[in-house]
Amino acid sequence: MSAIRPYRDDDFRSLVSLWNRCLPYESLTAAAFRRRVLLDRNLEPGGLLLAADTTGAAAGFVLSLVLRVPIEKTGLLEHRGFITAFGVLPEVRRQGIGTRLFDAAESFLRERGRTEVAVAPYPSGYFVPGIDEARYSPAVSFLGNRGYTEFAQALAMDAVIAGTDYRSLVAKEEAGLREEGIVVEPLTAERTAGFLGFLAREMPGDWIEDARRHLEAMTLGHVPEDSVFVARDGDAIIGYCKFAGEHFGPFGVAPAYQGRGIGQVLLGRTLEQMRREGLHCAYVLWTGERAARGIYRRLGFSVTRRFRLMRRDL
Repeated sequence: MSAIRPYRDDDFRSLVSLWNRCLPYESLTAAAFRRRVLLDRNLEPGGLLLAADTTGAAAGFVLSLVLRVPIEKTGLLEHRGFITAFGVLPEVRRQGIGTRLFDAAESFLRERGRTEVAVAPYPSGYFVPGIDEARYSPAVSFLGNRGYTEFAQALAMDAVIAGTDYRSLVAKEEAGLREEGIVVEPLTAERTAGFLGFLAREMPGDWIEDARRHLEAMTLGHVPEDSVFVARDGDAIIGYCKFAGEHFGPFGVAPAYQGRGIGQVLLGRTLEQMRREGLHCAYVLWTGERAARGIYRRLGFSVTRRFRLMRRDL
């Protein structure tokens, strides 16, 4: 029987290999595993658990986390813990390994005062927002049998942007906005404070932190200078969209200005800039049905993955 134990340094290479066998659509390089898992400020030694046989070889794992570093406007979410990744090797499934891993992970979260656990919308940086119902259907069944229920869905959407003139696609809407005094343009350094103020007033806390990291990366030259577009009404910023590589978002408009085509122009200008940077495709990892049927479909996106966000009371 496999023993459940915390991760150790000598597990590094074998756990990366195990992760990639169990989660082929969320595979990580060793460097990405170190950065996204081991360097996560919320990781605790007892939160990354392995199921290992008598030789020490790992057959399964689970990554559970609580917020130890508060998020702007959100705090520590003292009631909620997160399971952001888990897996058991196919050849040893249905032997109770996953059950014992989850028993241990949920006990870890209870000991930290959490009264519910969510899979997997971790606000400090999820791998995917939930369980891909098509690619990991056994995981959906496993969670359902443990009493987890779906509380939301998320869609991933992709588009081929090479060869499309997005600036022309939104030119009419952009001209109409300009007549109303609303301008869509790249964010300049001079408007940084106003941009952060807009985020603090109008956007979720994890979006604020994401934007800060992005702006820091801009100053270091790790992302393009024109990788954040903003909409402003006079001097007041009212919306934004950003990209890093082929991924764009978060992307939002102040509620008082929604329904006027501002989001479509923001996204169109962003996609055009991505194309000019030489990118071939663009994707968003988490959106809802309404946006999927509206703005994204109008700009050539199609649904590529569906995720089920699941939770249970502890």
